[in-house]
This record gives sequence, C-alpha cells and structure tokens, in this order.
Amino acid sequence: MNDFLRDDEWQRRVRDALLVPHFYEKYAKEGRYVFIDKGRLAKTLQKRYAVDTIYQDVEGGAVCIEEKIVRWPGYQYRSFCLETDSCTVPGHESQGWMHYGEADYLLYCFHQETDSLSCYLIDFKKLQEWFWSISETFSDFYMKNTLNKTKGKVVPIADVEAAVPTYHYQIGERPKATIADRLF
Repeated sequence: MNDFLRDDEWQRRVRDALLVPHFYEKYAKEGRYVFIDKGRLAKTLQKRYAVDTIYQDVEGGAVCIEEKIVRWPGYQYRSFCLETDSCTVPGHESQGWMHYGEADYLLYCFHQETDSLSCYLIDFKKLQEWFWSISETFSDFYMKNTLNKTKGKVVPIADVEAAVPTYHYQIGERPKATIADRLF
C-alpha cells in the first residue's frame, strides 16, 4: 500500500472515530451528513470541487466541507499547509485545492498526542481570497517523497485567524486505539 492510501485510510478512521460523534453528529441537523468517499460522483466532487463531506445545517442548508486531518508529529503545529499544486511531476502538473476548491469550509484538524483533535473550521472562500492576495509572502513546502510531488505554502495559523473567519474546536479523546490502529 502506498503512503497516500495508508494516510487516507488513517484519516478516515480518525474522522469516523472523532469527527463523526463530536462534530458532524453535533452540528448537522438531525444527523444529516454524507461522506463523499464512495459512489459514482465521489471522485469528481473531491477532485473538481474539494468536497469531502456535505451536511445539513440547522437552517436546512447544505454545507460542503473540505477536510484535512494531519498526524501528530511530536510537537504542536503553528501553521497550515495550503496546497497550491497537487502534482508537480513534469507532464502531469495539476493545481491544488487552494485553486479549485468550492467547499464552504475547510476543516483543518491536527491530531494530538492525546488522540484528540485540534480543529479549525475556516471560511474557505474568504481564505482563498485572502491567501491569493498575499500568497507570495509565505514559504513554500514540497512533498518530494510522494508520488505527485505536491507543493504549497506554509501559512501561520495566527495569520489565518486574524484575517479570515475561523472557529477553533477541541474534539475529545476517542476510545483507546488498538495496537493495529497505531501502526497506521
């Protein structure tokens, strides 16, 4: 299994264990939410619009979420990594989700040492507008050891919170993981 598939599987397990009971079931009207994991149009919604989940809000509207869940690295993150180029491999170049994303919100979560999540729900359209107006001021990141050689910008969390409507959530501990869970 390649790193992308392994990480995607891990991210889905964390989403199901933590985001479902502590976010989607809490904020979706009458538990109405759909994960865009499977189905005929799932890849299109994800790759063309950057939508991972759709939920119905309390007013009855459909809210589209782009989710990012980042593994605990052994220290507190101070920045978001915002993808500008999904693929930089010559002949296969493609733009990243900061270009094409149409979700209402970016839900960017950092896995914590305590098996909890520190999540930021960010107005995605306003993030894009602000980001592209000053994107050159941020440092680049490159994922050179991945198939797509993804590229983006490292953007301080504090800068985003100061410029864009952002809501911070601490999402509680999940039940004890098995050793097998921790291997992913």
